[in-house]
Amino acid sequence: MGIKLFKSVMVALVVAVWLTAGASAVLAMDSNGRYFALGAGSRPCSDFIRFREKRIEKFTPEQYDVADVIVEHWVAGFMTAHNFYVTDTYDVVGTVTIDQIEDRIEQYCRANPNRRVAEAVAAIARDLHASRIKLDTGKEGQEKSSGK
Repeated sequence: MGIKLFKSVMVALVVAVWLTAGASAVLAMDSNGRYFALGAGSRPCSDFIRFREKRIEKFTPEQYDVADVIVEHWVAGFMTAHNFYVTDTYDVVGTVTIDQIEDRIEQYCRANPNRRVAEAVAAIARDLHASRIKLDTGKEGQEKSSGK
């Protein structure tokens, strides 16, 4: 499990670095503008829609609950990597809830079923970037855990 988590975090970091590059021609991707996503982000959007609609064969309600937590943690890791690697960013998510982010992933995936979940989350991070919290003033996110 440790290596899978490490690989997922590394993919999130690569995407976060890409976000910092903005319009720059130098991106942390291959020469074709592609990167390898691991974990939940590697799944196609069509799978995410089936999951949200609870249309995965042989999944029990408990398995849906566990899978939902896995997706939430993958998204949280992606956004944490974004916070860590993007300049002038303390919290890209701000007051947006994980449920709202999952709703936005679903909207993106419905519009782009052949894309990957990682692309949806990257697009959401880009959208949230303009309204990010840039500096920890000690007032925002009191209930959130902050890294050193």
